[in-house]
Amino acid sequence: MMKALGLLLVVSLGGWSRLAAQTRPVTEADLPKVVGDYKIAVHPAAAEPGDTRTRADLLREMADAERAHRRKPTDATATIGYAKLLLQAGEFWTARDLVGPLTANPAASDETMDLGARLKHLTGHYGGALALYDRLIAAREGKGGPLVMAMVGKMFVQYQRDDFAGMASLPFPAGVELPNVKLAKAFGGKQPYRPEWPNGAKVTEVPFSALDPLPQFPIEVNDVPLRMIYDTGGDLLILDDEVAKALGVTSAASAMGTFGGGLQSAIGFGKVDRVKIGEVTLHDVPVMILASKRFTFDKRFPVAGIFGTALTRQFLSTLDYKNQKLVLRERTAENAAQVRRELASQLAAEIPFALYATHAMYAKGSLNGKDGLTYFIDSGLASDALFTAPIQTLQYTGIPVPETKMSEGVGGGGGKYAEGPFPIESLSLGPLRQAGVRGSYGSRPPDSYWGGNRGFIEDGLISHSFLKRYGSWTLDFDSMTYLFAKP
Repeated sequence: MMKALGLLLVVSLGGWSRLAAQTRPVTEADLPKVVGDYKIAVHPAAAEPGDTRTRADLLREMADAERAHRRKPTDATATIGYAKLLLQAGEFWTARDLVGPLTANPAASDETMDLGARLKHLTGHYGGALALYDRLIAAREGKGGPLVMAMVGKMFVQYQRDDFAGMASLPFPAGVELPNVKLAKAFGGKQPYRPEWPNGAKVTEVPFSALDPLPQFPIEVNDVPLRMIYDTGGDLLILDDEVAKALGVTSAASAMGTFGGGLQSAIGFGKVDRVKIGEVTLHDVPVMILASKRFTFDKRFPVAGIFGTALTRQFLSTLDYKNQKLVLRERTAENAAQVRRELASQLAAEIPFALYATHAMYAKGSLNGKDGLTYFIDSGLASDALFTAPIQTLQYTGIPVPETKMSEGVGGGGGKYAEGPFPIESLSLGPLRQAGVRGSYGSRPPDSYWGGNRGFIEDGLISHSFLKRYGSWTLDFDSMTYLFAKP
């Protein structure tokens, strides 16, 4: 049963979102119509809108493409064709390594550079992604929409580096005002998320006030104590609209977000002077503004907002479920090594993840013996179910589609949607396997399977109820891996 929040924010900061009916490249004439609202349906590796292929279909295509590549390993066309299918299947790391040598060629094609840049972005190789986007921008000079799309790609890489000054200086043509860029300009050249640590250890702990249905803990925003819920399905620090108004936070930009059940809601974007989490203070912090009090689980303790992925990646962050606390460390190689030493024999798994656009994290897993699936890791799905998936995944894995009824809680879009439970024989994230568990059907509509903007299949979503079964979960954004401790 869905208890409450299923944020599932698909469109972040207005980026790569809706050109669903458009399969041709964006032209200058299109730009006023799609201000701040682009979609990767124009990306050469993306599936066509309305793609009806299943993972089974894709695997057959991949087998043919792999044979063609092996027959002619030096044929760039065969290599790119195979790499596109690997991307669509969520095999990001294999695809990246396959395309890498081709991008090293100064005469690499537009398609090769575009695909290579996207794969480096997904797998956290941001320096290489920026270099390729710069080459792509130079090659597309004077080409209207394709040039804009290259700048959009560069913008999202800069976002992962918190390079707001670089985002603000991107030379988008007149009439193209992406919310991301408008927000970056509002910072006036200031670096966001500047940390202030009170001690040399540069580590702080924040006790959870509740673990279920989602972790909750206190922070301070501009010296005002607020209660947050933790959710990697969200991007920035999200403030309730009434809370933001009381704090004097105004919107510098706005966009529409898509949430659980396919529901949509308007989002504002602004900034606050400081956010204190435990003993560390971050200065000049970007925020989203979204009605959030409705996610309150206990009326005695109203929720004021959501702690998302962008805040998480400022640190080497550990959700210590066993001891019910959030542990934040400075992001350094030394601290990452120390965490691994401390885990030692208690390390259950180290699992690579990819990061799409602003905040959506993906890792590989299996369901009922079907391997190679691609999962969105959303710690903010507050459900007794460990997993949710669209109808295509249920059909691919032989799971009967359950009967549904309207959910009791509300999703990030502010409304209800129909859902129903289904049994799972086995569910795995990397090598972590859980048997005899339950999934929920309904929050992921059929069009979430391909999503037109991602360009790869999203087979399903791993929820908080799966993650919390382990002693702790550490997110290392430098190595792009998750560290799980044994229960």
